[in-house]
Amino acid sequence: MNKDKIIEKNIKEKLEKERVSYGVDVNVRCINGHVTLYGIVDNLSEKNHAQKIAESVEGVKKVENNITIAIDSKITDRDIKQGVLRNLQNSKFHEEIGELGVDATDGTVTLYGKINNAQQEIESISQAAQAMGVKSVISKLELNKEHKIDNVSLVNLVVQKLSRYDLSLPDLVITANNGTVTLSGYVNNLKEKELANEAAESVNGVKKVINHIKIREKS
Repeated sequence: MNKDKIIEKNIKEKLEKERVSYGVDVNVRCINGHVTLYGIVDNLSEKNHAQKIAESVEGVKKVENNITIAIDSKITDRDIKQGVLRNLQNSKFHEEIGELGVDATDGTVTLYGKINNAQQEIESISQAAQAMGVKSVISKLELNKEHKIDNVSLVNLVVQKLSRYDLSLPDLVITANNGTVTLSGYVNNLKEKELANEAAESVNGVKKVINHIKIREKS
């Protein structure tokens, strides 16, 4: 079995484990490490999740996501908007950020309102993407004014948050620019890299995290 067939097999096996969340099969084609996904799923969240699964497989260089979202012809933009609003009310951050504004046009959802950190924006987008009929989500969410702080103070807050976890802070470099935090340096494994990313996203005042952290090579 050549490398491309092995990649296809590995992606399909990972997708198979997630089958409970998929309405219809997702098919995979791989040529020289370039993967194309096609098939039909129920919502944007499933489409995005299938891509993340494919991207996580060793040997994959690029993923083209041609998966189609099944759209019931009876679903209107009003239905989509109501579905998104219901999902947002179930968000774990709903009490913190309150009601968000939602527009829906031809299946494209736009979110408006104020958030405190990147984690809340990511969660809001994720909840919107799970609503039936949503083809794409555009975020126009903005940071609350009270959390717009200078770059030095933001870096200090991120450092404080990271210090609560078992990470080697001297090996990490943290910078901030207008709410965007960049992480670089070294950690021991992928779990630590993801942990640092999630911790930074949860800091009030952080709108976006760019993660350039590298995994330290084992000697």
